[in-house]
Amino acid sequence: MRTICPLLFVGVSAAAPCSVSFAQTPRSYGLRIRAGPSSSHDVPLPSLQHLVGGSPMSPPVLAMTNPLAIAGKAVSPLTAAISGINPLAKKVLVLLFSAYVILSKQYKRILWPGSGPDRSHSEALPASSLGCPLLGQIDAFSGSKEHGPFAGIAKVAAKLGNPKLFRMYTYGFPITSVSGLNNIKTALSREFEDDGINTMLLNDNWSDLFGGESVLYEGDKKKHASLRRLVGSAMSPSAIGTAVPAIQAVAERQVDSMLKLEGQVVKVEDVVTDYTLGIAHRQILGLDLQDGEEVDEFHRNTKDWLTGMTNPLIMLPFRVPGLKRMKAFRGHDYLVAKVEEKLARLDRDGPDESTLSKMYFATDDGDEEGSSTRKLTRQQVIDNSLILIVAGTETSSSTLTVASLLLGLYPDVWQKVKEEQRELQSKYGDALSKKQLEECTYLDSVIKETMRIRPIEGMELRKTKETIVVDGKQIPKNSLVYSNVRQTHFGDAATFADDGSHMDLKKGFDPGRWLDPARKPAEFMGFGEGGRRCLGERLAYTEMKIFLATLARKMDFDLVASPEDEVLWNKDAFMSRPIDGTEVIPRRGGVATKTTMIEL
Repeated sequence: MRTICPLLFVGVSAAAPCSVSFAQTPRSYGLRIRAGPSSSHDVPLPSLQHLVGGSPMSPPVLAMTNPLAIAGKAVSPLTAAISGINPLAKKVLVLLFSAYVILSKQYKRILWPGSGPDRSHSEALPASSLGCPLLGQIDAFSGSKEHGPFAGIAKVAAKLGNPKLFRMYTYGFPITSVSGLNNIKTALSREFEDDGINTMLLNDNWSDLFGGESVLYEGDKKKHASLRRLVGSAMSPSAIGTAVPAIQAVAERQVDSMLKLEGQVVKVEDVVTDYTLGIAHRQILGLDLQDGEEVDEFHRNTKDWLTGMTNPLIMLPFRVPGLKRMKAFRGHDYLVAKVEEKLARLDRDGPDESTLSKMYFATDDGDEEGSSTRKLTRQQVIDNSLILIVAGTETSSSTLTVASLLLGLYPDVWQKVKEEQRELQSKYGDALSKKQLEECTYLDSVIKETMRIRPIEGMELRKTKETIVVDGKQIPKNSLVYSNVRQTHFGDAATFADDGSHMDLKKGFDPGRWLDPARKPAEFMGFGEGGRRCLGERLAYTEMKIFLATLARKMDFDLVASPEDEVLWNKDAFMSRPIDGTEVIPRRGGVATKTTMIEL
């Protein structure tokens, strides 16, 4: 009795197994179909050797037992029908099947270009979730109310079991997420090297909006080092220390504005955003803006400009017609015009105490004997000023908004912050100084713990120039590398809890861990890592310490939301921000009028 081979639709003996294998001759490939101990049929397929780029193949072997024969079922009518197929048609079917077999080995390279391994390396790729063909994980950088920004990446990580390394495919790019401080250090250890890794300026849209000549995107090692020295001179401890009185004045202004609304609902996010923007125009840029319309115009345009950070059109790998008419670019043009006005004033009047002035007049004699003195170009001054505005506003305002929420949820922590400030006031008086801020050890631990639980999600994307190996896994050439800060904090063995409570706002917030060597976090990346670690770190810490110290010295507050309420997040923000902006009711001190239930 004859039946049908379910793979090739040719008649074979039902009493014997069917097998299919590739046969190779010096001139061609073919299929050898065996339908019993003595029956076989060779089908030459000379075109197959061109299906995978014309290179010689080592064809796989397929073998199977005919399931219809095992079942003992005869399908003679169908057998008779198919046995009558024209021999040429049979060969076409065989050819199509052969192509399927070969292409099944290559489908990832076709559907997700660039996602395959570097075959010159023996190490395997990290665990992968590639998403839709050609497009990949189109929601990788999207947010959610439950998680906050970048929920898509966290979702992929959870799906794969939260590995230290995992691979995605997004908008035509293979991306490897790397977490764990040692792994990230390994990935960044060859930054700037020809066979290493370097920061990738995402595209022309991003360059137009945020500046392509900042220290953040310089790819040459020596030029980058020089840029860091020049820009860093404006961020030195002494330079920041000099700015403390001016920053304190801005903080007191904002806290006083809250006290004027005593007993009413105040959104902390609005207050701290105005605070950091005030520092941006007064201290970073040194602008002499009049209160009212001019200040409001600066704030409005800066906020509009920052919306570009999460606009998906900016991420596209080509220039979008009409993009520069968007409010983000109008805000950019306003800020550039203000910086140009300030530079013209500095040319006329000489240096002042602003951060912009320190950058503009900074000189670098180089790190090699005989090297010439360098200064920042005008464009470099503009682009680095914009980067410092981002560092000094987005990071600080987001962290202060979350810190205020946590201090409202944990009244014992808030009281410890207030006690520390009372002691410092009695010792030094009301005026803050660099020395006082260094003695705010508990306040410092509050800020770090806030940034541990709700950090910036990840660092700037890098791109591999050659294949690198991290934690026993290969990251192929031309891959994007995402240093995953949130995942690094999640996996820190010094704080890790199996139930994830160590990253839970209502269960895991414990500033005291930073003061206990036995419990202190071992993997903290609040301001990045490597040669591109945030230059605005000192300024951001100073801003945050001064605001919270001023808040603790002048007022108390109660959260509007109940501690039992679920905390939801702004899914479109660049960093974590509660969706209600942390609404509070300010008061001038005394015993809390509203009981909270979370205590240490």
